[in-house]
Amino acid sequence: MADWSNWPMNKVVNWPKGEKIIGVLGLGPIATADFYSKLVSRNMNKDWQYPRVLLDVHSKIPSRGRYFSLGETDPAPFIRNAIEELHLRGADFVVIPCNTAHILYDRFAHGVSVPVPNIVDITTISALKCGIQHPLILSTSTTRDHLIYEDAFGRHGVKAVQFPEQHLVSEGIEAIKQNLPFSDIAQSICRIINSSLHIDSVIFGCTEVSVLMKCMAAKGNNKYPCIDSNQELADFCLHFAMNESIDDRIRTFA
Repeated sequence: MADWSNWPMNKVVNWPKGEKIIGVLGLGPIATADFYSKLVSRNMNKDWQYPRVLLDVHSKIPSRGRYFSLGETDPAPFIRNAIEELHLRGADFVVIPCNTAHILYDRFAHGVSVPVPNIVDITTISALKCGIQHPLILSTSTTRDHLIYEDAFGRHGVKAVQFPEQHLVSEGIEAIKQNLPFSDIAQSICRIINSSLHIDSVIFGCTEVSVLMKCMAAKGNNKYPCIDSNQELADFCLHFAMNESIDDRIRTFA
């Protein structure tokens, strides 16, 4: 196998020694595309100033939701194998832009050959750094039922709020997956968020929700700050790959 670590290196094209190669295991194609667009949204002067990315959009991995709701095939071994494949291709760490998959985090991330930063932990820490105390979680029904964000915030003494009309969020996620119109659903969600909920922020706890709720910021339909798990994971990847400063509470991945 060719050694790509120092090629090409000259006075014009060079990058810091020790810059890491990012492995991305995508489960939902559209959500993964949104994640990658955020990963490359930083202002760079040259293409080569971005870290190298190994992207595996592995849409054949068994459904996380159907595993939990219907008892179908366990996706954890497939996720674990895909992580190891990315490592063999050269990835120094692997991220998975899918919140629901992280219900199984302990089963696919522990003991593998590379660090696997946790999207839920990264998003939670970013929200806490902003002083958030009453976050509203928008997520899949499966993520909601397993309370992974509620537990993550609870460990820091913060009580997360569940969205009262989960069927709307689920319909919106399915619309994204099927490339169907979703603007009306997003508007309905916005109206409920801006009504009488006792919250101070909104967490996009599903990577399809990141796509669904773009209109919140674009059209000024939301009066609360939003923490987007896809954006937070993308930011973390760039900081970590390029050896920039990251929060001490996430430094265990270094």
